[in-house]
Amino acid sequence: MNAVFDIARLQSRMGTVAGFAVMLLGVLAVISPHISGITVTTVIAVLMMAAGITMTVFAFKAESFGPGLLQFLFGGISIVAGVAVLMQPVIGMFTLTGILIAYLLVDGAFTIFSGIQGRNGPGWGWVIVSGIASIVLGILLWRQWPASGMFAVGLIVGIRLIFSGWSIAMLGVFGDAAVEDVARDVARQQKAAS
Repeated sequence: MNAVFDIARLQSRMGTVAGFAVMLLGVLAVISPHISGITVTTVIAVLMMAAGITMTVFAFKAESFGPGLLQFLFGGISIVAGVAVLMQPVIGMFTLTGILIAYLLVDGAFTIFSGIQGRNGPGWGWVIVSGIASIVLGILLWRQWPASGMFAVGLIVGIRLIFSGWSIAMLGVFGDAAVEDVARDVARQQKAAS
């Protein structure tokens, strides 16, 4: 039984360490948003090329010429777009920032609408606040355009990494505390039984 608790403790503590490592990466991304933005853009370009290659390979395995041709065209477009972004990551960052602005504005509007529709439920006000925050952030980025294209992607990824890392670290801390509580209860029950 102790081996199970030891493994659970180790996993919880590894989660805590991993969470703090993710937070550190987030802080580095916030400190240098331009570099982290180019890194994110490069990763997206590589993923686009990989998706394009996958679609192109699938096109040759399609059962008829029609669907195969469409897959081949989409695959080719994905490969070309990925290569273009890889060759010009700064332009890719500007494009991603534009997409991010549109996403924040649309997401904010839908979130506010969802909050209004669920106004009889608990926490509906926080849903509306979240939607308003998304719209405000979108407007702020839009008003700073094109300058925001140089830092927005890296900054937002960094902030997201900080919050994700904090969540992971706290889950590890609480998991470790829960394992300790269960181990004490089991030891107490074993002592009482003997």
